[in-house]
Amino acid sequence: MPGYRYRIQVEPLSDRHGAPIDKPTLVFETENHDEILKIVEYLQNREDIDFGKDKTAAFAVGLKLFSETMMEHRKHPLFAPLRDAFKEFMINLKKGAPAKDKAKPADE
Repeated sequence: MPGYRYRIQVEPLSDRHGAPIDKPTLVFETENHDEILKIVEYLQNREDIDFGKDKTAAFAVGLKLFSETMMEHRKHPLFAPLRDAFKEFMINLKKGAPAKDKAKPADE
């Protein structure tokens, strides 16, 4: 079944010292079974994920690109050590973090 099509663009801006990077922009197209932009927005609005808007967007996009490749090549031996842990990670991500314990400290 066809999925959502995306054009991914990675434009180099500067190196770790702030100097401009003179390399061409990486552009590629890919398909994903999920609507990535909707997922980015959803995660950016979750209170238990407080990475900041840009870091949350990077996390979501990277995760979706990685997980789609992992699903498409699920039998590849490279992914064997990750299967169980990744499944658990995704279940926990979808559930959300438990509410922070609001109990009073013992010395009060």
